[in-house]
Amino acid sequence: MARTEMKRGTLKAMTVGLDNDRTRVLLLMPRSHRPDYESKIDMIAHTETVHSTYLRPREGKDAIRESGMEPDDHSFHLIDIATKDLGVWMQDLIKQGWNRTNMEIVPSSDKAMDLLCFAHPSSTVVERLPLPWNPFDVEGRCYNHIPDGTTITDTTPEVVDPSDEVVEEDFSVSSEIVDAEPVEEVVENTKVVLAETSASELLEEEVRRTIDLLRADGMDMMQVMEHPKFAEVSERAGAANVDVWTMVVNTFQ
Repeated sequence: MARTEMKRGTLKAMTVGLDNDRTRVLLLMPRSHRPDYESKIDMIAHTETVHSTYLRPREGKDAIRESGMEPDDHSFHLIDIATKDLGVWMQDLIKQGWNRTNMEIVPSSDKAMDLLCFAHPSSTVVERLPLPWNPFDVEGRCYNHIPDGTTITDTTPEVVDPSDEVVEEDFSVSSEIVDAEPVEEVVENTKVVLAETSASELLEEEVRRTIDLLRADGMDMMQVMEHPKFAEVSERAGAANVDVWTMVVNTFQ
């Protein structure tokens, strides 16, 4: 079971410095369903912290209504989640009838965002959802859904009040000379470390991400293995001697 912490800010600021193996998802649901949804996600056994916010497009309501959706009747939950946890997060929701949609999220820049979208079966899904701003830049309540036994590091920049008194401190500087590794050696060592990351390891990670995304669409093991996306990455991974079958079986255990 996870615990939830709330703070004000933007989702963009909360996710600064996170690695690239994460996925951003918009979950659409009737507003009346939100309490039930929140009670369920608190029980999800995800392994890494999920960062989220609920969008409240007050100034863009007319454009959303013109698209065919009544914004006052819906909740929009935007999450940033580790890709490996996406299947776990969506598993029970998919069983309740949630589905992945092809709805495009279009902020004021008029360029569709690269977002996965899932919708509750009672939601109104439109072809294009216009927003008056980039949802990751909106100031508001943000949430950290933290797995038990883990802590998070606050990466949001601290706001400094210019009226605060500046206290000068006397820092003594040691005259001791510290031997530093030459820059050339650092570069060569870095190249060695990068070279040690084998192609098979990269392919294993790609296979894992593909399985997680297809599971999030509600597919069972056989459907995943028959899907064209999985077949393509599986063929490349098999050529690199990656044990794809064992990876699939372990994922669905």
